[in-house]
Amino acid sequence: MGSQNALITLYSEQGKWRELTVFYHQIRKQGFHPNSFTFSSILKCLSSSQSPLLHAQPLHADAAKRGFVSSDPFVTNDLLIVYSRCGSLQSARKMFDEIPVPRPFCWNAMISSYFRESNCGAARELFDRMRKSRLANDVTWSAVIAGYAQNGRPKDALFLFKEMMGECDETGSRLSPMSHTITSVFSACGQLRDVILGEQIHGHVKKTSSYVENDAFVGSVVVDMYGKCGFEELAKLVFYSIVDKCVVVWTALIASYVCNKCPSPAIEAFRDMIHEGIEPNYVTLSSLVSACSQIPDLMLGKEIHGFITRRRATEAPDVFISTSLIDMYGKCKYMVYGRRIFEKDKKYPRCNTTALWNASIAGYVENNFVSDAWDVFRSISHDGEGTNPNAVTMSIVLPLCARSSRLLSGKEIHCYALRNGLDQEICVSNGLIDMYSKCGELKLAENQFNRMMNENNRISWTSMIDGYGRHGNGEGAIRFFERMKRDEVKPDHITFVALISACSHAGLLEQGLRYFQEMTREHGIVPVEENYGTIVDLLARAGRFKEARDLIEQMPVRPGANVWGALLGACRIHGNVKEAELAAQCLRKLEPKDSGFQKSLSSIYIEAGKRENAEDLRSQMKEMGMAKRQGFSWLETKEEIYESIDRDKHIPDPTQTWSPEQLEVSH
Repeated sequence: MGSQNALITLYSEQGKWRELTVFYHQIRKQGFHPNSFTFSSILKCLSSSQSPLLHAQPLHADAAKRGFVSSDPFVTNDLLIVYSRCGSLQSARKMFDEIPVPRPFCWNAMISSYFRESNCGAARELFDRMRKSRLANDVTWSAVIAGYAQNGRPKDALFLFKEMMGECDETGSRLSPMSHTITSVFSACGQLRDVILGEQIHGHVKKTSSYVENDAFVGSVVVDMYGKCGFEELAKLVFYSIVDKCVVVWTALIASYVCNKCPSPAIEAFRDMIHEGIEPNYVTLSSLVSACSQIPDLMLGKEIHGFITRRRATEAPDVFISTSLIDMYGKCKYMVYGRRIFEKDKKYPRCNTTALWNASIAGYVENNFVSDAWDVFRSISHDGEGTNPNAVTMSIVLPLCARSSRLLSGKEIHCYALRNGLDQEICVSNGLIDMYSKCGELKLAENQFNRMMNENNRISWTSMIDGYGRHGNGEGAIRFFERMKRDEVKPDHITFVALISACSHAGLLEQGLRYFQEMTREHGIVPVEENYGTIVDLLARAGRFKEARDLIEQMPVRPGANVWGALLGACRIHGNVKEAELAAQCLRKLEPKDSGFQKSLSSIYIEAGKRENAEDLRSQMKEMGMAKRQGFSWLETKEEIYESIDRDKHIPDPTQTWSPEQLEVSH
């Protein structure tokens, strides 16, 4: 029996579950009598097999027949783990309930299984029973805290950690958090962006242990926590205090720089890492590519791409790296390379192709290649690889429908979302509300909003307010804002941008001014430049240019393009050439390469009868090499969509009609 168990152990350690099952069936036919060690070894190996349930059930029956399930806690525990990992929680719970007196590690295995399936309620129910029976140990507390943190419930994790610090074990000694517990607590602080609590726990851990300095895993999570809270310098200090800087620690530092939009230090840290002889993993390389996207620098991106290609020449592509590279080339305005990566990597069977499709569509949208984005999206259904659009795909494409006024396409996407249950995703629902609002279908937008009433968030409410404001219905925007307050949904500065802009376009001057005061007085929101821009627009549209100018001069923040652009737009309404010239002069300093405001000033000159000034301005624009923004228009029929482009070759005749042949067809 010893040699047979030794061979079973060898197969198990090497993860050769096929060879192990064949060997086990052979020796059983030869009269081999397995013991608890045999069952435990085989079950541990089966946890990583392709069909664990198929192999585990006969073993379960064999072990039960020999009395090991009821008498040996190790076999019971391994069976629980196998059932839970293959998604058969019902079988695991049935087996757990049949154990007369479950040992603590059986309880712990069951609790962890529920958390893995995101069933926090069932896990908490078992934990409370354990506490009542005084069976919960430090492993139990660690499992529950980690479970909450991993399931996006950081407040519950931190509250439980606080309770744990006051608990005692069966001997009366205070429970001491393990390194895994500390890791979960720091992760929860990072999720909440609570640097104050994070620093307090960091100080406590430094006083009671050396986990941060001597445990690379704990240290990397502390670096990550400070990075997520926006304190990259503190993250750097913690990094240098860690004794053994493995690839996980270096990756955490690089990711913290990327998270805080510090791409140059991230790239420098990567170079130091290579100099130290540390081999990067896929997460490191993905973070590095993201850093390059933030610069963006095409030559550096190609250099990093080459480095990655050399490192993974014999390996299948990693979806995180591939999507990061496509995103990087999109931000560098070179989607030709992004498309090559997409076409090459989507052929690999084990690659998550949906993520690649999403990255490609987003890259084309980033570069305003509307037709290419639509072509890629339409090709998903013809891919032949079983690729299906998901909620992320919907949230990328729906704004595209709004931008290009493709209402029919938006409705098609809505139907697809309904058929596949994606419309219940809040990001898809918000996209539908925004799409219908911008396409002028406010009734459909409100219907979608009401369907998701219990799930709607601040973005949903803001989208509805913005939709009514865009179409001149200021009263509708105000009605929704008042409903938002009654439902105790907290607005932010973007909500007030949409609300005051709605008042401005509807001529509701007094209401707009009142809401601007309410933003600070009742909601404690500090106005940013965009908020001041809406007030300037509100006052200037009402012809109160002096008050608008006084506000600009008294602003606590430097007025930017939003503010001066609002003033310039209102000048065209009232034909105020003097204020328009001042606004354009300030915009020229802020955005010297933008031709949009110059075109607006030219139009103001023409409408005021100052054609010479307009011609001089256009001549200056040509001398400076400013490209005129192209105007687009769409004509949507039941068959297809026709797209026309204003190339400024001549002034169009408003009485002229266009045939489809004269338009560029957008398929």
